[in-house]
Amino acid sequence: MLIGIASADYMRADRTPDGVEKWGGAGWARLGQYIPYIEAAGHVTIVGTLWQRDGALCVERADGTADFPDVIILQRIMHGGVHKSIKYGQSVGQIVVNDLDDWYWGLDPSNDAFKASHPKENEIENTQHFRRNLGASDHIITSTPYLGERLRQMFKHQVPVHLLPNTVEVDRFTPVDHAVETPVLGWAGSTSHRSGDIEQVRGVYGGLLREGSIKMRHAGDAISSPKFADKIGLPIDLVERVPRRTTEEYPSLLDFHIGMVPLRDTPFNHAKSAIKGLEYAASGIPFIASPLSAYKDLHSGWGGEGFFLAKRANDWLRHTKRLMDASLRKDMSECLLSNVRAHDIEHGAKRLVEFLESLSV
Repeated sequence: MLIGIASADYMRADRTPDGVEKWGGAGWARLGQYIPYIEAAGHVTIVGTLWQRDGALCVERADGTADFPDVIILQRIMHGGVHKSIKYGQSVGQIVVNDLDDWYWGLDPSNDAFKASHPKENEIENTQHFRRNLGASDHIITSTPYLGERLRQMFKHQVPVHLLPNTVEVDRFTPVDHAVETPVLGWAGSTSHRSGDIEQVRGVYGGLLREGSIKMRHAGDAISSPKFADKIGLPIDLVERVPRRTTEEYPSLLDFHIGMVPLRDTPFNHAKSAIKGLEYAASGIPFIASPLSAYKDLHSGWGGEGFFLAKRANDWLRHTKRLMDASLRKDMSECLLSNVRAHDIEHGAKRLVEFLESLSV
């Protein structure tokens, strides 16, 4: 089977400054990391730009060559008119699958993705076009039960929606050493693409940091993005900043001892998977998370072991103080490293390959 992939979260090598192809976080998590497994199953993949040409849909590579895939997977393609191209490809027997990992219709205006995709902000690429493109698909694949249900409601069950949960390549991550005198409390991510999440722990940690009981780190700082310290209500010098890294280098950012996953209670966040927690777990980092859908399910599935849920400010502080104990962190780390194996990439790859092979080509 020839499988084409066109993602708005992917840059071809001919469009990057260093001539090396680049995946964004969602593109890599949902599609890019699985390509070797798809090919190992005997299929051919081509990643590039979607075009309508010579009587069918094609995917064009960086070198200008193109193929006409049997199955085309689209991700975050929000251009107007793409729904017509999808119908064009279907008319000659091509199967089009759309992947969706975020509830774009619940974006907060403070999230940079809102500005990039709202119809009033962007006439060319926006959520109105995206909805048409999704609705024209043969199938939609998504990451969480919440997203699946919202999509079924949106399309009145006329487009099959398939749940393919997120997984992580566990062996890409290195377990941290918890034998340290002063643990580092960390958060990894982009402050530009949040929806009031970091502010959930605003004002919680000033006392601990000033007395030197812990250190704090933002892994993923960018010059153009809001400062994590400002969002959490701390002086800039109390938060260590580690620059953002590429998707391939991302695991090296996770070298702190206590992780945070603060999330505001919104539909957009209820649609999120627990992938950040899985990444912390693969790094052996005990963490604290807001009790939203994915984390409540993960906590229950893991028997309450490896991480804590925190609803109120006092919960965040109380659990952090508990995790200052290196022996407790070590025990929880071992639980995490064991539990996360059930969410390893091999399981996700198997599900994706089985889904692709189930399609009638």
